Amino acid sequence: MAMLAVAGPVAAGDIHGTARFNGPVKQLDPLSVTKDNGACGTAIPDEALLVANGNLANVVVTLQGSPGTAPGKVTLDQQGCRFVPRVQVAPLGSTLEILNSDAVLHGVHGWLGRSTRFNIPMPAKGARASARLDRAGLIQVRCDVHGWMRAYLIVADGPAAVAGPDGTFTIRDVPPGTYTLTAWHERLGEKTTQVTVPAQGAARVNFTFGG
Repeated sequence: MAMLAVAGPVAAGDIHGTARFNGPVKQLDPLSVTKDNGACGTAIPDEALLVANGNLANVVVTLQGSPGTAPGKVTLDQQGCRFVPRVQVAPLGSTLEILNSDAVLHGVHGWLGRSTRFNIPMPAKGARASARLDRAGLIQVRCDVHGWMRAYLIVADGPAAVAGPDGTFTIRDVPPGTYTLTAWHERLGEKTTQVTVPAQGAARVNFTFGG
């Protein structure tokens, strides 16, 4: 009789962590709005450093040495002359869907280093466009019309996550082993550490920025 081989479950673990800011937090002044005040207002909050109870938001955590997740779709909107979300990650090969929820012209310009990855005028509310994310790296997004607008999109060729408002992040289903984990923040730079992921269960990693 033929014997059927049944594969067992693939071993994998999770990485849980928290990004924290050590030291006093200076309240950032609002950014002045210099045009299209009817749609944009007179000022918008500076979101370059978001800290709540010592927990740091918008830290991008990437894992080296493990296969990335499948490509998908991510969205970048323009609301009140701000990019939403300000910081996000996307698997390599994904599609970026760009929306304009404002009733003003925006010029969405994405830079990978000194190279333009996309440059898309969005003249009216409800405008939509898309861009293929076929090169890994950090894309800085600016508006060519409204100079205060900023967003950051990390195209990752491995597992990645973004710390939420409470500073926490999770990278799931990582094969067991020891890896290099890098945390990046737009204002505070990078930190790197090693993490060992068990065959089952979870590893815990914390990053601390600031003084």
